[in-house]
Amino acid sequence: MRVLLTGASGFVGRWLAPELQAVGHEVIAAPAKRELDLTTGSEAVGRLAELLAATQPDAVAHLAGMAYGPDAAEDPEAAIAINAGGTAALFDGLDAAGSSAAVLVASSGDVYGTPTRLPIGEDAPLAADDAYGRSKIEEERAALSHHSRGRRLVISRSFNHTGPGQREVFAAPALARRVLALKRGEASDIPVGNLDARRDFTDVRDVVRAYRLLLERLVAPPASASSSASGASSPLPFDPPVVNVGSGHSVAIHEILETLCRLAAVPARSRVDPELLRPNDTPEICADVTRLQTLTGWSPSIPLDQTLADLLASLA
Repeated sequence: MRVLLTGASGFVGRWLAPELQAVGHEVIAAPAKRELDLTTGSEAVGRLAELLAATQPDAVAHLAGMAYGPDAAEDPEAAIAINAGGTAALFDGLDAAGSSAAVLVASSGDVYGTPTRLPIGEDAPLAADDAYGRSKIEEERAALSHHSRGRRLVISRSFNHTGPGQREVFAAPALARRVLALKRGEASDIPVGNLDARRDFTDVRDVVRAYRLLLERLVAPPASASSSASGASSPLPFDPPVVNVGSGHSVAIHEILETLCRLAAVPARSRVDPELLRPNDTPEICADVTRLQTLTGWSPSIPLDQTLADLLASLA
């Protein structure tokens, strides 16, 4: 399988490329934003069409986009232009190139907003209450309009994932950096926000394995899933084309902090910093990953302790 990877230099892209290559797939890294800006309308579509015609991928893993909530809150229009507009340009480029490549679009569990029930299934209402979540809803709409026209597609609604290489603005690496500062004597305590919030954390290496399995099934579905009653091949192995990617259980932020402190051999000496508190912080988020497990056989394999140990090691 030949896979065109957008966002190849990002946190998840840097893990997905070797995950695909390790099992024999070919990865083609799309040019970085400075060379191919997906928000430039017809110019981007034309350049994408040229790239797709030249590389002839079997699939596209679309990871490029704005990934940090506060960035989207600071500039909601840019979030829509990058996440929704960039995704629309990708599909228009595929159409312009006459490419039949299957597409994985990396969305987010943030599209659900504050859940009305747990765990959150793919049939839950899309009720995002922030700029980032709304931009991902628009991204999904751009993709789904092409699915309705026969494009093989899967949208991964990924919940919190972390690991080595993640930007330190995200919760786990931010806490890890502060724990290490305490260990080195550069700080007397650990500034924190809401430690009671519970989130669904998955190791990025497990997340990219889920992406690989979804791509493999999308490109070459099992015989039982790819044949209709008449024996004809179906181009739509995912219907509906939405799959949650998460661990399936939640963990409190204070547990993340306590584990980091234990691993670093420092006291969990924390101090609430009002600037780190988020208004209307959702108490708990947890994904229902039954569909992912049923479709691919995937389950998370890296325990949280290992994820956090590797995160600390990468920052030390």
